[in-house]
Amino acid sequence: MKKTGRSQTTSTLLIVAQVLALAALALGLNFLLNTSGGTLFLFASVAPLLMLIGIILMVGVGVYKYNLSHHLFEVETYSPGAVIVRQGDPGACAYFIQDGQVEVVRNEQGQDHVIATLSKDDYFGEMALISDSPRNATVRAVKQTRVAALGKDNFVKLLSVLPATKESILQTVQARAKQVANGR
Repeated sequence: MKKTGRSQTTSTLLIVAQVLALAALALGLNFLLNTSGGTLFLFASVAPLLMLIGIILMVGVGVYKYNLSHHLFEVETYSPGAVIVRQGDPGACAYFIQDGQVEVVRNEQGQDHVIATLSKDDYFGEMALISDSPRNATVRAVKQTRVAALGKDNFVKLLSVLPATKESILQTVQARAKQVANGR
């Protein structure tokens, strides 16, 4: 939903910039067809202002889209009780808790068991970055929670920039897999 709103806003700004450019063009055509003191004033004073506003809008949208396509994390906010990941669903990203608290719940034999409570600076879902196995637990927000989501593609980019990080992450994932296997 957030992406759709942002995308709609950038599209609207680009349309406004184009309308401003067309308005400046219309003023220029009016000047050429009906040269008079009034059209000269309009063309000389209003058209450059319209073009400047249009250029500013286009540059702003360009910078925004560039920044959007060149960041590793997508920041998301969840309300209390909201499910962030569901047990059995395919995993596409890992989550790093920036603020708030979540509980990790595993459904075993039809009963939900809280197996962990995580808060600021903890993370979950990292197994999705290195395996194609489904989520092994459900994670839901206990209170208002802000997380930074890291997708698989961005994870690969991160590892190419920081190769020493790969070993550390793999050790952590293996340790957590052992905890899960032991029922902790």
